[in-house]
Amino acid sequence: MSSTTILENVIDERADMVQLTPETLDRILAEGWRLLGKRFVRHNFSTWRMQLCRTIPLRIRLADFELSRSQRKILRQNEDLLVISAPAKFDSDRERLFDLHRNRFHEKQSTTLASFIHPDYPHLMPTEGRELAVQLDGKLIACSFFHLGKKTVSGTYCVFNPDYERRSLGTLTMLLEILMAKEMGLDYYYHGYTHDIPSQFDYKLSLSGLEYMNWETGKWSHRERLPVRNWKEMLK
Repeated sequence: MSSTTILENVIDERADMVQLTPETLDRILAEGWRLLGKRFVRHNFSTWRMQLCRTIPLRIRLADFELSRSQRKILRQNEDLLVISAPAKFDSDRERLFDLHRNRFHEKQSTTLASFIHPDYPHLMPTEGRELAVQLDGKLIACSFFHLGKKTVSGTYCVFNPDYERRSLGTLTMLLEILMAKEMGLDYYYHGYTHDIPSQFDYKLSLSGLEYMNWETGKWSHRERLPVRNWKEMLK
């Protein structure tokens, strides 16, 4: 017997991307908006493996963030990599990396990096955009993109070469962005959302200082981190 999920008070909003002040980016991120290509979007529902589910916006309260033992291990095992912080850019090297990266996903595949990063002004839209370009022996193997508010950071997107999956490059760049934001004295790091059912996004729950937004009240509350072993087991 199949079950049917009925969603009430559906939110599904989009707006064309425009340039924002850093303070305005702080505000809209706190309202559940996120950056997606040339648009701002927010929605309280999605689908995962053909099942309708709710989305749960997430962020990290940076004052409460501490590295776990496994996260320290990821940083140590990647000390041989060269990580370059620079203004975000959209070019053929990053597009090729995206093509490799997207083949990891079995559903909701996008065809271009432009679905996630502004293709013309990634360094300016909607605020200052930066990247962490990760190289091994001169070869680009990962690149993460983030945008700066006044007191926040939007962890906008990351692509990596799946041939190096054992290095946990997506987690590596996210940790580096968080540590950078914490060192800058910022308040929050927004790293997207998860679902109210087990999904591929549950790795985002393995961070300390985790908070989630209640769509009905708009308030953010503390959430206990989910150990890595737990969410991997849930996805089997």
